[in-house]
Amino acid sequence: MLFQVKDLAGATDAIAAILRALDANAKVTGDPAAGQIEVAAQLTSGQVIAALQQAGYEANRVSEPRQIHVSGGSTCCGSCS
Repeated sequence: MLFQVKDLAGATDAIAAILRALDANAKVTGDPAAGQIEVAAQLTSGQVIAALQQAGYEANRVSEPRQIHVSGGSTCCGSCS
């Protein structure tokens, strides 16, 4: 899940710690220049946003681009026709 976080610079480690308190296996990757974090966790986007807001961060889910099926690619879900 991709999130836009206001004032992200230097906060990626703190945000990761906040989310790992809810899911010890959470993976958080930050892009401070874009103000975005990528979160891989057993949490809903609502849980991530609520946790960040409670810690004082303004966060919103970013719509992720839909992957395009490429014949022979490994991302095929089988639902294209």
